Amino acid sequence: MSASIYSNSQFTDSPYGLKLQRTITATGTTSITDIPAGINRVYAIVIGGGGAGSTTAVQSTATVTAATANGTIATYTANNSFVVGQAIAVSGLGISSGSSLNVSGATIATASSTQFTITLGRTGVSSGTGTANAGGGAGGGGAGGYSAGWTYISPTVTVGTGGTGSSTVAIGANGGVSIYGMVFAGGGNGASTTTGGAAAGAITPGNNNVSSVSYTGAAGVGGSSVSYAAANNAAGVSTGGGGGSNTTTGTATASSSFQGLITGGGGSCGTTGTATGGNGGTGDKFAGGTATGGTGAGFGGGGGGAGFTSAGFANGYPAGISTGNLNDGGQGGLGGGGGGAGNSGGTAGSGGNGVVYLYW
Repeated sequence: MSASIYSNSQFTDSPYGLKLQRTITATGTTSITDIPAGINRVYAIVIGGGGAGSTTAVQSTATVTAATANGTIATYTANNSFVVGQAIAVSGLGISSGSSLNVSGATIATASSTQFTITLGRTGVSSGTGTANAGGGAGGGGAGGYSAGWTYISPTVTVGTGGTGSSTVAIGANGGVSIYGMVFAGGGNGASTTTGGAAAGAITPGNNNVSSVSYTGAAGVGGSSVSYAAANNAAGVSTGGGGGSNTTTGTATASSSFQGLITGGGGSCGTTGTATGGNGGTGDKFAGGTATGGTGAGFGGGGGGAGFTSAGFANGYPAGISTGNLNDGGQGGLGGGGGGAGNSGGTAGSGGNGVVYLYW
């Protein structure tokens, strides 16, 4: 004798056939005092807050009046407002001796108001004047971690806050840890100004690293291939944020995050041409935020990653509300989505807050 689950009104697809009794979305630590007497253990799904995207310095241009290179370092003389870590392209310089010192896709190593340097494996001296374009993109935030399991009841629950996006050029803020009883999940890694943040497992990863433990207890769960908690630009159960584009002239598109249960934010793109940020990763349940591009510094923000309970936001919605500025990133979806990166001084997208579900 058999029975179809589809005609059985008692059937549920929740864990172990239990009933979802509590959904906790209020961030921070709160009390839980209403679990009925006699219930000593519950099944918990715990999701950490998503990491915030990063942002880049304002795009700018300078006239290069001289340049020299010694085989390791190239020094360019130019009155500028450049920032260390910006992508840089130099064009128009002639050759006085040695090799051409015109470059693209380089990164500023040091900068002052009158000169900047890059790492360059050439020797030479320039002639004439040239143009330096500084811009490039930043990384999207990593997704919050996912954990699930049985636990003894606890009088408190902690829900991690998503990392807050900023217009300051710095590493994005990590998402907060969520915990109930013996089940906990790390927050997503905030992005750097070049690469996306790593996704969380049970532990919040350090910048440009990967989470060392998943909720299954497996070690070494991060990496460049599919994993429980992915590195930047990688797929997984929780995925890493997309990297920024280091192209500063012409048409360019930043990296999108990958598909997963919970996903990271898209990277940003800063170029004088058409700039399109990366999309937030597509979740198994919800869509990532789409990045709309255009020409100039007012575009290039990345979309927010899909959360466990809602979709990511498009660029221009760094805190879930439209700013009208498409160089702003998009907020990650509720339930750990990573924030999209900002461009040219725009505000990076915040990570989505975590969430905790209790079943009994």
